[in-house]
Amino acid sequence: MTSFQWTQRYGSIALVTGASSGIGEQFAYQLAEKGFDLLLTARREVLLQPLKDKLERTYGVSVTCIVCDLSDPAKVDSLIEQLLPMDIGLVISNAGYGVLKGAYLSTELAALEAMYRVNSLAPARIAHALLPAMVVKGRGGFIFTGSIEGDAVFPWSAGYAASKAFLHSLVQALWYEVKGSGVDILLLAPGATDTEAPLKQGISRDKLVGLMSPATVAQQALAQLGARPHFTPALRNRLLVGLLRWLPRKLAISMAGYGMQQTMDKSS
Repeated sequence: MTSFQWTQRYGSIALVTGASSGIGEQFAYQLAEKGFDLLLTARREVLLQPLKDKLERTYGVSVTCIVCDLSDPAKVDSLIEQLLPMDIGLVISNAGYGVLKGAYLSTELAALEAMYRVNSLAPARIAHALLPAMVVKGRGGFIFTGSIEGDAVFPWSAGYAASKAFLHSLVQALWYEVKGSGVDILLLAPGATDTEAPLKQGISRDKLVGLMSPATVAQQALAQLGARPHFTPALRNRLLVGLLRWLPRKLAISMAGYGMQQTMDKSS
C-alpha cells in the first residue's frame, strides 16, 4: 500500500506501545514514513522525547508522547482514559520484556508478576478498550508483539514464555472473533532480534542464531497485517517452532530446554 492508502485504510492516528527502543521504535519510524500521526508510549521519557523530535522533523507528522509504566494497573487505567476519546485507527501493542533467564523457582514472584502485567494483562486491557470502536467503525488494525517462545514450551524461560503464550492465544482468538468486521489483527512472533532485550535476559547477542534487525521485523509485520492471524519472521524460526510442535511433547520440551541451557551457559 502507498502511504495514502495506509491512512485511508486505518485512519490518521497510530498508537505504539514500547516505542522508545527496539522493534517499537522501528514501528514508529515506519508508520511516520507512511504519514501517520503518532501516539508513543514507553517508560523512559528520556528516550521518547528525542524520538518525537526526530520523527516530527523528518516526516512532518504530529507525535504525542505519553510516559506510562504498563506494570502499574492504575497507570494503564490512566492511559486508556487518555486514549478512548482519540480516533486511533492502528495500534502496535509492542511493549514487553523478559526477566533474567533461569529457573522459574529462583525468580522473584514480584518480578514475574510485573512482567505478566506488561506482557499479558496490559495488551489485553488496551485491546478490550480500543477494539470496540474499531469494530463499530468497520476500520482499524492491531499488531501485537509476541515471541516464538509463546508458541512452544521453553524451560529456563518459563515465566516469559507463559506470558507470551497467554498473548498468543488471546490475539489469535480475537482475530477470528472480529474477522469480517474490517479490523485487521496480527500476532507478530519474532525470534532473536537485535535489541536490548536479550542482554536484559542474560543472553549475549553473539550467542543468538539468526539475529534479525528490528527494522526488518517491523517492516515484515506491517506487510503481513490483514493477510494472516500469525506471522513469524524468518524461515528458520518458523521451522524451529514447527519442529517443536511436531515432535512428541516430552522430546520437544527436552530439546527446547537443552537449547536454552546451552545458550545461557555460553553467555555466562
